[in-house]
Amino acid sequence: MTRSCALLALGGVPGLLVAQCQIQSYTLSANCAQHAPLASVVLSGGTPPYQLVFTASNGPVWSAQSVQNGLFTTSLPTWPSVFEPPVALQVTDAQGCMANSSAFYIIHVAMWPEVWFEFACGGSAVDLYWNGLFSVAGSPGQQSPCGFGEYQVTGLQGFDQSGTVATGWTQVTPGIWRFNTSLPLGSNYSVRIWPSGSPTGCSAGPLFHCNDAGSVFVPAAPMDCGVRLQMRAALAGALPSGTLMTDALRTANLIPLTEPYGALGYQYTGMPTNPAIQPSTLSITGNNAVVDWVVVELRADASPGTVVYSAPALLERDGDVVEVNGTSNWLYAPVPAGKYYVAVRHRNHLGVMTAGPIWLSGSSFVSTVLVNFRSALLSVHGVEPRKTVGTVQCLWPAEATGDGVVKYTGAGNDRDVVLNAIGGTTPTNTANNVYDRRDVNLDGSIKYTGSANDRDVILQTIGGTVPTATRTQQLP
Repeated sequence: MTRSCALLALGGVPGLLVAQCQIQSYTLSANCAQHAPLASVVLSGGTPPYQLVFTASNGPVWSAQSVQNGLFTTSLPTWPSVFEPPVALQVTDAQGCMANSSAFYIIHVAMWPEVWFEFACGGSAVDLYWNGLFSVAGSPGQQSPCGFGEYQVTGLQGFDQSGTVATGWTQVTPGIWRFNTSLPLGSNYSVRIWPSGSPTGCSAGPLFHCNDAGSVFVPAAPMDCGVRLQMRAALAGALPSGTLMTDALRTANLIPLTEPYGALGYQYTGMPTNPAIQPSTLSITGNNAVVDWVVVELRADASPGTVVYSAPALLERDGDVVEVNGTSNWLYAPVPAGKYYVAVRHRNHLGVMTAGPIWLSGSSFVSTVLVNFRSALLSVHGVEPRKTVGTVQCLWPAEATGDGVVKYTGAGNDRDVVLNAIGGTTPTNTANNVYDRRDVNLDGSIKYTGSANDRDVILQTIGGTVPTATRTQQLP
């Protein structure tokens, strides 16, 4: 629409008139190469310079100046807000003459797949992943409005592959796809994913979504590999009530600086040799004080009874499971990205494992994985695999023999080994200042009778009334 201002007499002299200022034409356009709307305005009849003010229907304003009549072009910004149509234009010339118009255009927004790579430690190539989401107009984590069906992956080393997503990618877990061909190291890769038959983009309502390329740079020698997760847990023997476990073993300087499980017969899978605590770690008090050593296991997706990686870690009073350095609550495992059952074990508690496999990654594109065994919301494997203490889910205590079963009577029971630890004949004896799996309440003493004794913990774990009952660890 073109509008002009009225003619005015100049200085009151009849017949000497100011020329009309006019917007002869005003258009807005955008495409997948030019996401920012391009304004084309033809001005005439006025006195330059012209001041142009563009106002979007959603509020953003953009100003520009033209110093001559004729065609003037300018790109409207796309940040911090997209100029939503219709976009009003007001033009004012040097004499104050004003003209107004309005234009509409199809918004073209960039849409590129969120892709990343995972590097298996010691490998010679990387796996490319995509989470089925796109970054749209600067907002990550968006679904494609038109679906997806085809892809193209190209690289600086001449790598070029295209086809359908259904045959070129494998969905390894809900929301995550792995490219079926490994990528050579040392190249920058461009990744495009688009709806079937539409390599340029797709229309969705008043918008056109442009299929831009995602980018992945794979260094010649990736420094980062493996997967990471966070974990929380609780030991019922150290949590008589409340939410904070006791750190009596640490307070009594009984926690060993080197991991204790190897000496107890546990065989690690893929663990670094001889991990040890820095003495300063055991000087930390409060919520982050160390309670004891635990073992973290990753088990195979197709065979949960198969441990693919295990390592010792430290359990803090508030439940955080941290690396042996005592500070990092990102637990690391040098295994390929994928789905794993996750388990945690303790030397005199029954271990627990997730009910199903969990996707683990080393990439920042994947949200932090927290395996919270303290929470009832986390499904775990087996029948009644945890003990409830108040609001906290805990590992069952009193597994004093290492056979995975808590027994009060019968062959190989846990009660007898507690009695043997104090001498075997006088039940009122105690063994003090010990780091021993027969100290099932983790207070640094082994007691058969009296307050805070270990025998009662065994009886409570099996049910408290039928001494012949047993409780078995729910690990395959």
